[in-house]
Amino acid sequence: MKVSIKRHISSKLTKTRALLKNKLLVPHIPSTKSFSMYTLNKMLDQYKMVYLKPINGLKGIGIMRAEKKGTKYELRQGTSKAIFTSVHALYQSVRRRIRRKPYLIQKGIRTLLYHGRPFDFRIMVQKNENREWEVSGIVGRVARPKLIVTNRSQGGTCLPAERLLKSNMNQSKVTPYLESLFSLTRSIGVQFQSIHPTVWQLGVDIAVSQSMKPWVLEVNTSPAITPFIRLGNKQMYNRIIQLTRLNKNNPQ
Repeated sequence: MKVSIKRHISSKLTKTRALLKNKLLVPHIPSTKSFSMYTLNKMLDQYKMVYLKPINGLKGIGIMRAEKKGTKYELRQGTSKAIFTSVHALYQSVRRRIRRKPYLIQKGIRTLLYHGRPFDFRIMVQKNENREWEVSGIVGRVARPKLIVTNRSQGGTCLPAERLLKSNMNQSKVTPYLESLFSLTRSIGVQFQSIHPTVWQLGVDIAVSQSMKPWVLEVNTSPAITPFIRLGNKQMYNRIIQLTRLNKNNPQ
């Protein structure tokens, strides 16, 4: 198996391909392809909703959502919305917006909602003192009203994961469900390290569908800790800082 010594990987496609090499993770990875007229048409026919993302994008900038609604197509970016009568017209509009920047298309997930707003989770997983992958933090990110992205830089709100799950399930199920997310995230760490052995931390973005299935939207190799500062959980934040210092002082 080919391995990489990089600690920062910007390409979303490269990171997705790394996860797809593990058959146990495959069911949790939304279909992700390079953007083209062919993939746009095919994936809208198959999934009805897709997200268009810059392959090397950051902070939710440039993300769009396309939906097929009957015989028409809807494109949303930020607070703007456009309607098209053909997939070709939709494609041309996207092309004008992105110019020559490389984009991908990802299957859209109809996520759980909090007061009518979509949310997802950023889970921090880091190598600990025993050189094992440890979940050091989790924060819920709720989209600003009428927006399609949850990033704080795009107006998203950081809330405790427990609060968001309690609004969608029985309280007795919250802790076991969180444990299942943590187990999935640790498996992602192990898989990612098998290909990129010098990576010691990941920020994993997970959305939960309305049928309660977790979907891995993205893996970040240089995750920001700002959302955890905003959350105000000092114990969680201190553990992230502790493991960050440990790994920087003892590189692999």
